[in-house]
Amino acid sequence: MQISYFGNTGFLLKGNDASVALALPAEKIGNAEIVVTATENEEMKASAEQTVFDWSGEYEARGVSVQLIPVGNEKPSRIAKIIIDGISIVHLDGVTEPLTETEEEQIGGVDMLLVSVGKAAALGEKQIKNTIEALEPKIVVPMNFAAGEEIEFAKTLGFGEVEGEDSLKLKAESLPSERMELKILRPRK
Repeated sequence: MQISYFGNTGFLLKGNDASVALALPAEKIGNAEIVVTATENEEMKASAEQTVFDWSGEYEARGVSVQLIPVGNEKPSRIAKIIIDGISIVHLDGVTEPLTETEEEQIGGVDMLLVSVGKAAALGEKQIKNTIEALEPKIVVPMNFAAGEEIEFAKTLGFGEVEGEDSLKLKAESLPSERMELKILRPRK
């Protein structure tokens, strides 16, 4: 699977059987077979060939599992969990309050966590760190950051300098098992 970051909270996940546009604006979803919207209020203009998941629930299309999990009490939002090529990816977009233990259990195992960091993040630094510790992802990918905030985030998590990458290629069998890794993706235009 290949993961590309398009800035803000948008990603393109290219798997063996399908690609998933995750919180991408309409002009960037391209040829993705599956489109997952960032929020329930977002209107998405997709082609007739594209499958759009835009409401809480569990779905499957083209060998990809998508679970949109409602979270939060005061400001409800949802989390997207996508399983593609045997890798579970959790997209924490729009989460404005710490996850409850029940919500964490509902999310389950996480291989890769996509999380907003920096001033644009709705959760504070300590809350983000607690969420990462609770979900225990194998890989953390920051998103929605201004220049330099990803470096501060790396330091907060105890990582030294982390080189940015244009995209990330992963296989389920090559995921880290001993220690969590931080991957920083440079936004594509």
